[in-house]
Amino acid sequence: MNKAEREQLKHNEAADALVAANSYLSQHGRTIALTAVAVLLLVASVFGYRAFKARTEERAQAQLAEAVEILNAPLTPAPAPGAAPTPAAAGTYATEAARAEAALTQLLTTAEAFGGTDGGMRARYYAASLYAETNRPKEAADAYAAVRDQAGASTLLGRMASLGLASMQVRQKQFDPAIKSLQDLSQRRDGPLPLDAVLVQLADAYQQAGRSAEASQALQRVIDEFPQSPYAADARQRVEALQASVAKAS
Repeated sequence: MNKAEREQLKHNEAADALVAANSYLSQHGRTIALTAVAVLLLVASVFGYRAFKARTEERAQAQLAEAVEILNAPLTPAPAPGAAPTPAAAGTYATEAARAEAALTQLLTTAEAFGGTDGGMRARYYAASLYAETNRPKEAADAYAAVRDQAGASTLLGRMASLGLASMQVRQKQFDPAIKSLQDLSQRRDGPLPLDAVLVQLADAYQQAGRSAEASQALQRVIDEFPQSPYAADARQRVEALQASVAKAS
């Protein structure tokens, strides 16, 4: 086949392709157009959802920042002896308790309004911490459990919430679920939580539950596996005390 024939063949193939395309479009043009519109709508909805999600997260973070500002707000200076108390200035609080309650209200409002966002989950975690600090272990435990369930038990925030929940369970003498949760966390060597701190908390739970031998074992793991840990020296002292106590009891 010479060059001219090859060129002619290419020309015929191109012409045939155009004819076939025109024929297909004439028969299926409406379907193609509708499909194209559907694809465009899908793309637009994805970008629209992402934009909405970003705006929602921004609002959640803004409200969370307001709560943090409240937590850092100054307290009203105590009046001089014999002087009448003065009203708290704007942005200040008369007592730490009043400041904590104001921050807690803001945190819970944020958590309820933006529960599915990072800011909303962090707000509930901070609310749980405030409940714990103000000696409300039941409310703290409920909030920690909600954060764990929302964030996912395998995430950093979820594991921190599990740790907080276990601490509140120990306060309420609910030792079995607390110990089970801490045992699970202590087996995750690749996790984001410092394992030595988890083991110390597990030892505390064992000891308060009256399981001294197991408390000693948890502390011994700190000594053996984390000799440079800031908890190591205290762990040695506690192991010696526990062993002496067990020997005395026997």
